[in-house]
Amino acid sequence: MAGNTKKTKTAQIYRKFEDTNRLMIEVALDNYEDMFSEWDPAPFKRRAIDPDLRTFLEECSEEISIRHKIAIAFFIPKAEIDPEKQLKCEEGLRNFFQFNHYLAEKELKASRKSALKYFMFGAAFLAIAVTFERALEANVLFGIFGQGLFIGGWVFLWEALSLLAFKNLELVYAIKEWERFLDAPIVFKKERKPDQVLE
Repeated sequence: MAGNTKKTKTAQIYRKFEDTNRLMIEVALDNYEDMFSEWDPAPFKRRAIDPDLRTFLEECSEEISIRHKIAIAFFIPKAEIDPEKQLKCEEGLRNFFQFNHYLAEKELKASRKSALKYFMFGAAFLAIAVTFERALEANVLFGIFGQGLFIGGWVFLWEALSLLAFKNLELVYAIKEWERFLDAPIVFKKERKPDQVLE
């Protein structure tokens, strides 16, 4: 019941894009420069995205189920419409999405390697502790060492499990979100201002 309620509320907030089932994230801008950081002097296609716009897009994406495809519509004052700038802005935004997708995949790859390393260390420590348990217990000092191997082994295994069960799942979801952004049509409109406005 709660899922249906959330789905209904999402449909009320986000309009559908043209004749598709894509939900549209609408952003009102005063000019094209609002899309990018005012402190970055690079051209649009290489300029860093405005932090407020990034936060806005990410928050909207979190509200929309990952099962839904999206579209992004920027509303620009009629006097500001410039097709050439639109192409450069779209290219810059897609470069931003692509770069973050690359970073998330790189982090996931590193995280998986770390999980495998922790698992191997944990398994090795426990194997040594179990194999030589009797010999280690014959001496107090060795017994302490053996207990250390058991504790260290379980710590490494828990770290591997933590990466696989938590961090990696978050990264996989983030990758799916960036892929959804990359798949999203980006359009510029002047017909009306949306109900949602980027402050």
